[in-house]
Amino acid sequence: MGKSKRPAPDSANPSVPVVDSVAEVADAPQPSKKAKKDKSELEDVPLESLSPIAQPLAQHKLAKRVLRTVKKGSKARHIHRGVKEVVKSVRKGEKGLIVLAADISPMDILTHIPLLAEESGCAYVWVTSKELLGLASSTKRPTSCVMIVPQVKPPGPNSKAAKVVIDAEKQAEIDEYKQAYTEVFAEVKAMNDTV
Repeated sequence: MGKSKRPAPDSANPSVPVVDSVAEVADAPQPSKKAKKDKSELEDVPLESLSPIAQPLAQHKLAKRVLRTVKKGSKARHIHRGVKEVVKSVRKGEKGLIVLAADISPMDILTHIPLLAEESGCAYVWVTSKELLGLASSTKRPTSCVMIVPQVKPPGPNSKAAKVVIDAEKQAEIDEYKQAYTEVFAEVKAMNDTV
């Protein structure tokens, strides 16, 4: 068996790195195996990839506020994630704000949700990115739709959750979420009325 020959480094071929020592190779920055996506990379969704039925689509400022409210709702556990859970909540008569991703493919997965929302009196809004919606709802995966509710139904008197005492810090988070929810809900409801 012959020895494999490495091409000699020359200035004409820039793709072959020139390494003088083993220490240089060890000190070189290595890319991480699970490199997280940059948020600015996620925000630039081309308009061609968005669904034509995505109306009302939240503009940049409103989209930021909606996603921030989704994040607060996720921390306060006032959120329903995914198509099945959202449809089940709407059919049960829960009121809330439905946030849909406009870059879902195939779009047939979500086309019935705006109809259900209008029939039940829920407000809904579209955001441009399923990745951002997934990040805001505290999941590692992209999310197609989310429903944030003003309050979760109180547990029964015999459940363990009824006996949990909420401390002042947790109560402040819940109050902050409720205020953010009411502001965003009013703005989205006004958008729904004009469409």
